[in-house]
Amino acid sequence: MIDFAAINNSTTRTSTPTTGPKELGQDEFLKLLVTQLQYQDPLKPLENQDFIAQTAQFSQLNQMTDLVKLMKRSVELQETALESKQTPHVQQA
Repeated sequence: MIDFAAINNSTTRTSTPTTGPKELGQDEFLKLLVTQLQYQDPLKPLENQDFIAQTAQFSQLNQMTDLVKLMKRSVELQETALESKQTPHVQQA
């Protein structure tokens, strides 16, 4: 059988230190991209390849975030199913 407690314990995050680089989230990434587009040199616009690559990264970030949510929900449902199987059911006479 799968040990869901071990999976949950291995995927829990430790607190991140207040110093050092911060991970770029979806909102920060989008703000950075919009700011970059606003302040670009009109005579040297962002290359199509660069823009497409950044847009693809944003799309991947979105999809990964959704995937993480689905995986967490799946684990929750599996844990609930496992708990309900382990709970003894009292039959009424």
